[in-house]
Amino acid sequence: MKIKEKIKASLIHLSLSLLLVALIIGSTLFFLFPKLFIDVTDFKEVASIIISVDLVLGPLLTFVVYNSQKAKKLLYIDFSVIGVIQLSALLYGAYSLYQIHPVYVAFNVDRFTIVTAKDAEPEKALVDEFKVSKFTAGKLAFAKMPTDLEKQNDLLLATATGGEDLDKMEEYYEPVKDNISSIMAKSLKPQDLFKTDAAKKKARKFLSRQQDKINSYAFFPLNSEDKDAIIVLDKKTAQPVTVINLDPWTLLAKNK
Repeated sequence: MKIKEKIKASLIHLSLSLLLVALIIGSTLFFLFPKLFIDVTDFKEVASIIISVDLVLGPLLTFVVYNSQKAKKLLYIDFSVIGVIQLSALLYGAYSLYQIHPVYVAFNVDRFTIVTAKDAEPEKALVDEFKVSKFTAGKLAFAKMPTDLEKQNDLLLATATGGEDLDKMEEYYEPVKDNISSIMAKSLKPQDLFKTDAAKKKARKFLSRQQDKINSYAFFPLNSEDKDAIIVLDKKTAQPVTVINLDPWTLLAKNK
C-alpha cells in the first residue's frame, strides 16, 4: 500500500511537472525560436536536458520522501524543498534557452551568422530597425564594412587578434532590403552544394518541391557557434525560405 501511495504521489507530481515544462518550452519555442533556425541552435539539446531533469528529478524526489504517515508539517517542508530545487532547475533551463535564441541573423562578406541573445547588443545599433528587444527572434541584418580606411583596419586587426567579427557589431548593421544585390552576388551555386547523393538526399524535400523554381533561390552558409547549415533565400526579397541541415564548407571542399 505504501508503494502504491508513493507511485500515486509521484504520478501527480509528474503530471504537474509535465504541464509546467510544456508551458515553458512551448512558450520559448513559439516566441524566441523561429522554426527555420531550431536545428542550427542548441535548442533541442537544452530542451532535452530541461525535460530529463525536471520530469525525472521532481517525481523521483517525491517518490523518495512521500510518506502518508509523516506529519503534514514535515511533508510540507519536504515538498517545499523539492519545489525550490525543481523550479530553480526549470528557471535556469529557461534562461539558458533565452541566452541561445537568435536575436539577429547577420550577413557578413559571404555568409549569415546567428547572433544569440548572449552576444547581441541592440543598444549599439545606429539604425532604428535594429534597436530591438533581446526577445526579438531572428531579425535579418546586413553587416556593412565601413568605408573609412582607418575603421576598416581597426576591424581587421580586432578580428585577427580574436575580437568580434563584423557580423556581431550592431553599429554596422544596415537593412537587408537595401543590400540585396550585394548579398546575392555571394550566392553559392546549388549544383556545387548538392553534387553527392548524400547531399541530394538530405536536401531532397526542398529540391523536389522547388525543382522548377530552383533559380529563384539563393544559397548561403549559415553559421552559429558550433553548427553550420545552408540558408536558402528568395532572390527577389532576400527573405529566408528554409534552412538545409548540411555543412556547406564540407560540401564545397569535396567538390574541389
